[in-house]
Amino acid sequence: MKNILTTLILFFIALTTNAQTAREYLSPVASPQASVSQNVGMTKISVYYSSPGVKGRVIFGDLVPYGELWRAGANSPTIIEFSTDVKIKDKTLRAGKYAIAMTPRKNGNWTIDLNKEGKYPFAYRKDGKIDMEAYNADLAHSFDVEIVTWDNSIERLTYFIDANDNKVANVNLLWSNAIVSFQVDTMPEEHLKRFAKTLE
Repeated sequence: MKNILTTLILFFIALTTNAQTAREYLSPVASPQASVSQNVGMTKISVYYSSPGVKGRVIFGDLVPYGELWRAGANSPTIIEFSTDVKIKDKTLRAGKYAIAMTPRKNGNWTIDLNKEGKYPFAYRKDGKIDMEAYNADLAHSFDVEIVTWDNSIERLTYFIDANDNKVANVNLLWSNAIVSFQVDTMPEEHLKRFAKTLE
């Protein structure tokens, strides 16, 4: 009798655990994972991010405060990956993965940071504040862009990559009433020259 009772208790625990796991697995997440990739020249550019919704909220200047570092997505760090070396604003970046962070500003000039360690700003939090010295030490590049605002509203944060002239791509973030874009020069001529030298 004791063995039967023990078996029933274990079966009930397993059933409850499995049911809870199934509910968690089947429940839609608030900010689903997303990604976008585009071949440009000889380079593959990919962005991996979480996609929060507006949900009737004021996003920029409220949910995402002006003048503060933002991870350019939700949940985990937003990652951009380049399969070859690229150039952004006259600075060459090695092939690899970088975390994107942004500092929104009310005047429309935003700063975009690319973290070479793939970390987002909260990873540098110390005593309730971001340790800017440590944060800046891991920056591969930091540059300003002028954003575009419009009267329409994009519900879900979305990235897309425009191959443009198949040499210089536009990487774009759209969310709420803002469009944030920056150009990535994939340097196909330089890569072709390097490739030709390997054949000599």
